[in-house]
Amino acid sequence: MLLFSLFNVSATSLKSKIILSKIASIPKTNRKVITNEVKTHQATVTGKVIDDKGIPLAGVNILIKGTTRGLSSDSNGFFSIEVPGNNSILVFRLVGFVTKEVPVGQSTTLTVSLVPDNKVLSEVTVTAFGIQREKRSLGYSAQEVSGDAISASHQTNLVNALQGQAAGLQINSSGGAPGSGAKIILRGINSMNSERSFQPLFIIDGIPIDNSTDVSDGSDLLGISNRAADINPDDIESINVLKGGAATALYGLRAATGAIIITTKLGKAGKLRVSFTSTASIDEINKYPETQNKYTQGWLGVYDPTSFWPAYGPTIEEAKAIDPTHPDQLFNNYKHGYQTGHSYRNSLNMSGGSEKAIFTGAFSQFNQDGIMPFTDYKNYSAKVGGEFKFSDKLSFGSSLNYIKSGGRRGNSDRYNEGLTYFSPRWDIWDYEKADGTQNTIIGSTNDNPIYILANTNYKDDVDRVISNSHFTYSPFKWLDVNYRFGVDLYNDSRTRTTPGPLGLAGELYPAGDFGYGTIEEYRAKNTVLNSTLMLNIKNDLGPHIKSSLKVGNDIYSTSRNTVNTVGDTLVVPDYYNLSNAKKVTARNTINDYRIIGVFADWSLSYDNFLYLSLTSRNDWTSTLPKKNRSFNYPSASASWVFSENLVLPDWFGFGKLRFSVAKIGKDATTYATSSGYNIDDPLSNGVLPFSLDDQTGDLNIRPEFTTSYEGGTELRFLKDKIGIEFTYYNNTSKDLIIPVYVSPTAGYDKIYFNSGSIRNKGVEISLTGRPIQTPDFSWNMNINYTRNKNTVLSINPALKEILMGTQYGYLSSTVTQKYIPGLPVGALFGRTYQRYYGDETEDPGILDQSKPIVIGANGFPVLNPASKQQYIANSQPKWIGSLGSTFKYKEMSFSFLFDTQQGVYRYNQLANFMAAFALQKSSENRNDFKVFEGVLADGTPNTKSVWLGQGVGPDGVNYGNGYYRNYYRGASETFIENASWVRLRSATLAYTLPQTLLQGSKFLNAVTLSFTGNNLWLSTKFTGFDPESSSTSSGSATDGFAGFTYPATRSYIFSLNANF
Repeated sequence: MLLFSLFNVSATSLKSKIILSKIASIPKTNRKVITNEVKTHQATVTGKVIDDKGIPLAGVNILIKGTTRGLSSDSNGFFSIEVPGNNSILVFRLVGFVTKEVPVGQSTTLTVSLVPDNKVLSEVTVTAFGIQREKRSLGYSAQEVSGDAISASHQTNLVNALQGQAAGLQINSSGGAPGSGAKIILRGINSMNSERSFQPLFIIDGIPIDNSTDVSDGSDLLGISNRAADINPDDIESINVLKGGAATALYGLRAATGAIIITTKLGKAGKLRVSFTSTASIDEINKYPETQNKYTQGWLGVYDPTSFWPAYGPTIEEAKAIDPTHPDQLFNNYKHGYQTGHSYRNSLNMSGGSEKAIFTGAFSQFNQDGIMPFTDYKNYSAKVGGEFKFSDKLSFGSSLNYIKSGGRRGNSDRYNEGLTYFSPRWDIWDYEKADGTQNTIIGSTNDNPIYILANTNYKDDVDRVISNSHFTYSPFKWLDVNYRFGVDLYNDSRTRTTPGPLGLAGELYPAGDFGYGTIEEYRAKNTVLNSTLMLNIKNDLGPHIKSSLKVGNDIYSTSRNTVNTVGDTLVVPDYYNLSNAKKVTARNTINDYRIIGVFADWSLSYDNFLYLSLTSRNDWTSTLPKKNRSFNYPSASASWVFSENLVLPDWFGFGKLRFSVAKIGKDATTYATSSGYNIDDPLSNGVLPFSLDDQTGDLNIRPEFTTSYEGGTELRFLKDKIGIEFTYYNNTSKDLIIPVYVSPTAGYDKIYFNSGSIRNKGVEISLTGRPIQTPDFSWNMNINYTRNKNTVLSINPALKEILMGTQYGYLSSTVTQKYIPGLPVGALFGRTYQRYYGDETEDPGILDQSKPIVIGANGFPVLNPASKQQYIANSQPKWIGSLGSTFKYKEMSFSFLFDTQQGVYRYNQLANFMAAFALQKSSENRNDFKVFEGVLADGTPNTKSVWLGQGVGPDGVNYGNGYYRNYYRGASETFIENASWVRLRSATLAYTLPQTLLQGSKFLNAVTLSFTGNNLWLSTKFTGFDPESSSTSSGSATDGFAGFTYPATRSYIFSLNANF
C-alpha cells in the first residue's frame, strides 16, 4: 500500500483482482500525512447501550454488519469495538427490543437507545422438552432463575444455589462438607417410600440427567454429593422451576415431583468472546453447640484424668488443686475439633461464530479443603458444543461435557460422637505419637476422633460424560421435526481403608472403628439414555385463533451395575490390596429400567389474550406388572390475559388469571414385583449357597396417581415496577407404593403394595419490584413466600403406621418419623413426660404440651414408658420465605438475600448425647436444688425440692446417677427442638472498572471485582449446629434429624471476572 501511495495510486482488493486508480496530486509536505490516512483503516468505537428510559442494557449483541465480528455490552451497557472504517454499520440486537442498525460515520463515541419490541408480547420461558413459550400463555406457575444469580451465589452445589430463588422450592442440605449433597422438595413430599427419591427431574438442554445420591455402600453419613453437584454453575444461562402437574405432565412419571429445567450457555454469533472468573473462599463453622465450662473429667464428682466420663468430675478449681497441670479452661470440642476450610474455582467460558455456526466452550476447576480435618473435594469439567444452521430448513446442535469429581470424605456422625466422648480437658489435636500410633488419654479407652479421621480413608472418584445431540428439520412452514438424543454416563469408584494394628508396644488401637485392617472397593457404572422425537404442527384456525400441535415419542433407559468387594483383616498393616486380606467377600447388583412414552400437546390462543393447552401422555414402564405397566395421564391448563380486553387504569399494566388440572402417574422401584434369590458366601466345602430373598413380589401393584389442581394470577403495576404472582395448589396422591415389613414366619421380610394417600395444599406468592430505575442508580427486589400443608390421608387398614426413619437416643429416647393418618408427613415421635389430664381423656398418640407434667413422689418428672411413643412435632416447615435486593450505582452494585423457614422442628441427637455426658451448658446447675414445675398424680402442685447432682447430696439423699442421666436424657421431647431460622443467605459487593480505564486495551472488555459473604448471620433457637444441615443424606426421604450432622459453614469469597 505504501508503494502505491508514492505514485499517487490507490489500491482496492476485490476478490482475486486488484483495482488501481490515480488520486489527486499531493504536495510533498502533506504526502506523509495522507499516506497514513490511506494506510489506517481501523477505528475504535466505544459507547453505551440504553433503553428508552435511559437504563443501561447488558448483554446486547453488537455485530459489525456483513462480518462475523462482534461482542456484547457489559453489565453497565458499555462496549468497545474495532471497526474497519467509517462506512461500517453496527447492528444492536437484544431479545425484547427492536434491532437497530447504526452507521459509524465520523463518530468514535456512540450512545445507542433501543426501544421495546411491541411484537414481543411477553418474555419467553423454557418448558417441557425445551419448548419455548410466552410466559403469558402458561396456565401454571413457572419461575426462572438467571444464570447470573446462580454464579453470583458462589455455592459449590448447584442445588444450594437455588435456595430462596423461587417460591414453592425447599432446599435441605446435608451440611458443609466438601462437595456435600443437597436435595430439593417442590410443593411437599408426596411419597411414603423411604427408599424412593421424591426429588424433581433434572433436565439439561433438553436431556434428563441423573441427580441421585448413591449411599448404597453405607456412605450416607459421609456427605456424598448428589450428581447435580457435578454441573459447572458458571456455565448456566438460566434455570426454570416447573412445580405443578400441568407444567411437567409431558415428561411423564419421571417428573411426578416436578422438574428443574437447566439451559446452559450456548454462545452468540460474532468474534470470539472469552469470560474468565476466579474465586477464592475462606470457610468456617457458622454455628456450634455451646458447652459447659465448669466441671471436668471424672465420675460422681471425683476427679480422674483417665476417666471415660468427660465431665462428671469436680469443678475446674477443685481439679486444679489436685492436678496443677489442669488447664484453666475446657475446650469446646465442637468448635476446637474443626478447622478453617478453603476453596478456589477457576472457570473459562468462550463462544463465537457466525449466523450459520456458533460454538461454545466451558472449562472449570474447583478445589476445596473442608473444615473437618483430612477432608477435601475436587471438581474438574470441560464442555464443548456447537449449533449449525445448514439451511433455512435444517439445523443441528451437539455438546459434550466431561466431569471428574470426588474427594476424601469424613464420617460426621462418628466424628461428632467421638468429640462428645473425648474429654475437653485434653487438646484433641495432640492425636498421634512419633511412632504413628494413637495418642489418647492415658488409661482411657476413648479414641481420638482426629486420629480416626487421619487413618480412615474414604475416597470417591467420579468420571462422567454428558452428551447431547439434536436436529431440527422444517420441510414446510407449518411443520417442524425435532429429534434429540442424550447420554449421561458415569463411573463412580470408591475406596475405603483402615490400617490394622501396627503391633507396637503400648499401642492403643481403635478396633471398634478400624476392625483389624480393611479395604473396600466399590464400583458403580451408571448409564442413562434418552431419545425424544417430536413433531410440531402449526395450523392457524382463522385470523383470531392460533393452533400448535406437538406429538412425540420418548424413550428413557437406565442401567446400573455395582460391584462391592470387601477385604477384612489385613495381613500386612497399611498395605491396601485385596490380596492382603484374610477374608474377601463380593457383591454384584444389576438394575435395568426403561420407560417408553408417547405424548401430545395441543395449544390454542385467541387474539393473544386467551390461551388453552391440552396434553396427554401414555407411558409403558418396566417396573410394573404387564397388566398395569401402561397408563395415561392428561392435563389441561388455561390462561386469560384480561388486561388485553378490559378497560383498566393506566397504572395497571398487566393482568392474567390461570388455572390447570393434571393427573400424574408414578411407577414402582425396580424389581418390586419380583421374588428372587441371594447368592451367599461360599461354604467351607466350596459349595455356593443360594437363599430366598427377603422380598417377595406383588403382581397386583398399580401405578401411583396424583391429581393436581392449580389456580393463580399474575399482575404488574406502574409500568412493570411492581409485579405480583399468586398461586394456590391442591395435590392428592393415591395408591402410593410402599414397602411393608412382615413377620419372617411368612418366609420373607418385605412386600411392596399400594397403600395410602397424601395431600399437599398451599399457596405461593412472589413479589418483584423495580422501585428506582435511573441511568445511574437502580434498585431491584424480590420476595418469595410459600406455605404448604401436607397430611397423611390414609394407609392400608392392616397397618397402624409406616416407619420412615429412626435415630437413636439414650435411655429409650429414640426418635422416629412415621406416617399415621391425620398427621403431617414429617411427624416426629418419641418418649415424653407424663401429663396430667384430670377428667379429660388423653389421646395416647399425641403429646399435649399444654398439660402439666406429672412429678413423682421422689420430686422428679415421670417419664412415659419407652413403648409409648407420642407425636411431638412436625419436621416440615409451616412456611418458607426469602427477601432479596440489588442496588446498583454506576459501576458499583450491592445485593443481598435473606431467607427463612418457620414452624419446623428437628431432633437434636447431639444434644441428647451431650446431656448423657454432662456437656450441655444447662448442666452447670447440677449442684443446685430445684422444684420442678408440675403436679403430683392427684393433681396437686409439686413443692418438693431435689438436688440435681450425682451421689449423696447435701441433704443426705442418694440421688444415684443424677437428674441428667436418670431423667433428662430420657425425654425425646426435650431434644426435638424448634429449628426455625432466619439467615442472611448471601451479600455481595461488586465493582466494575470504568470503560475509560480499559480503552487502551485491545482485548480486555470488562473487569468486575466482588466480595461475597454466605451465611453471614443466623438467628435460631436450635442449640446444635446449623439446623439447615441434615444428618441424613441428600437422597434420604427423611429430614427430621439434625444432630451429628456435618456443620454448615460461613464463607468469605473473593472473585474476579474478566471479559475479553
